[in-house]
Amino acid sequence: MHRASELLSVPLGGALVVSIAAWLFLAALAHAETPRIAAGATTGSCLTGLPEGLTPTAGRFYDAHLWRWLESRHDRIGPIEVRVVNVFNRSRAGLDTWYARAADFIHAKTHPYVIRDALLFKSGQPVMVRTIYETERNIRALPFVRAVRIEPESCSHHVVKVAVIEKDAWTLKFDYRFSHVGGASEIRYKALDTDILGTGKTLAVSWQKTLQRTEIDYEYEDPAIFGSRWTGSLSDGTLSDGYQREITIARPFYRDTDPWAVSFSGLFQKENLDLYLDGVLVESVPNQLNTGSVTYGHLLGFSHDTGQRFYLGWSRSSETYETPIADGPGPLLPLNLRSRRTVGPTVGWQLFQDRYRSFENIRLIDRVEDYDLGWNVMGTLGYDPSWFGSLGNSLSFDLEMSVGSRLFGRDLLLASGTWQVRRQSGQWQNETGQLAATYYNQNLPEETWVLHTAYAFTVRPDPLSLLYIGGIQGLRGYPNYFRLGTRMWTATLEDRIVTPITLFHSFVLGFVAYTDCAQIAELTPARWSRIYEDVGGGLRIGNLRSAYGQVYYLTVAMPLVHAPGVPAEQFIVGDIVHF
Repeated sequence: MHRASELLSVPLGGALVVSIAAWLFLAALAHAETPRIAAGATTGSCLTGLPEGLTPTAGRFYDAHLWRWLESRHDRIGPIEVRVVNVFNRSRAGLDTWYARAADFIHAKTHPYVIRDALLFKSGQPVMVRTIYETERNIRALPFVRAVRIEPESCSHHVVKVAVIEKDAWTLKFDYRFSHVGGASEIRYKALDTDILGTGKTLAVSWQKTLQRTEIDYEYEDPAIFGSRWTGSLSDGTLSDGYQREITIARPFYRDTDPWAVSFSGLFQKENLDLYLDGVLVESVPNQLNTGSVTYGHLLGFSHDTGQRFYLGWSRSSETYETPIADGPGPLLPLNLRSRRTVGPTVGWQLFQDRYRSFENIRLIDRVEDYDLGWNVMGTLGYDPSWFGSLGNSLSFDLEMSVGSRLFGRDLLLASGTWQVRRQSGQWQNETGQLAATYYNQNLPEETWVLHTAYAFTVRPDPLSLLYIGGIQGLRGYPNYFRLGTRMWTATLEDRIVTPITLFHSFVLGFVAYTDCAQIAELTPARWSRIYEDVGGGLRIGNLRSAYGQVYYLTVAMPLVHAPGVPAEQFIVGDIVHF
């Protein structure tokens, strides 16, 4: 059961002064450190005859250039050695501290076989740069991995000895969280490990009490079932107003040229759908959702960096609603609460381009981030006839697109769009769409300017498709779930600065300043709202060791357009990174 990270928005108080003072004090005690995996010294006869200028002094892209040269010589993969580095590499100067020794003692290092199971190449196969980079991307995506390098250590007679160096992140987490917001308290206890006993598997147990419900959750994820290419996840949640259970088993496309993939998934959920206005609960709708699907994907072809895939599947979904429960004296919201059931086949087509590039300090701090600068288009058509058990014949369309680009060299533009609609009972229903674009500019050293814009809409929506603007949706000077509606746009301009100051060899100190604005076509009354704006700034902390909360925000946001119930300042603490 995948949940978004939490963001806490509370009125500004004395905690701000205390927090800033504490951070500045710690910063004064800290010294700079850049925690990277050191490049191995490439030795052996493969260095003989290197093209002029291709030397280890070429920097972080030295290995990539060397791999290309080895591929051009038609070299083959030889012995493969996997090395796992603990959370703190205490052999480095200044890192052999009491807290580093304690962390490394408690943390169970990842077993080398876990990394070996994720490799896309074997001894005896020809060197292929694309496969090397695909493997690095896949390993970096694992939740317990801090960094990874695949290096050619030596070569003889066109056989290359390979070193795979993986650095662990801190994965054990005992979380207690208490908050008091808007006159209501929330408490959460959670125990979580994304690399339990060094096996690469995730196990989590949590209990939480919120304004809406009390909840006990169990989660398990396995990225390689019995060391295979199959993955699985299982979650079970017991709620005071229902339950939520989910299971997924899949054999995904690990590489561009994989010939097939398949997935099985099921979701069984019963809970109250809570709806808010001005950040206050106004209505609850008891509902039950059951879904199940199986999908098979087949590679049609891949040439150079572009490929096509075909998908065939079967899905079943049922959604039922009970009588809404008003939380106040006002009228109920105008919602489409018609229960529905769909059963039938799906077909899909995908165009994808593998033009990934690696960046740093885009969304995270001091992490390698991979972004695709090519096109990815996915379209799906579903047919659900009544003679299969559907409540009325229906057609559904789903379209997703994304693309990336570098415009001026030291920048990055990412754009995406989604659109889906259902044709049922002679009319179009639950039509939703979103367009988003984010531009990153890094012309100045250690600084990233970010411009993000988005537009979303929904027509004849199902209740789950309604839109919000507010603090947790990116309008940080306002309460969470501030306004409810059917169309909205948002825009944010943000300046991110990373300093050389490192706290306890674990946290990189950064600063941020931003301005947000948003507008929504409200559900009731049916009209466009005012344009709400805020400005803010504060600390942006990068987490160098943990697998969780890789960037923390500790900022103050001030609304520029005031409304009833909106305080003059908001103190924002969270690890949500929207862009």
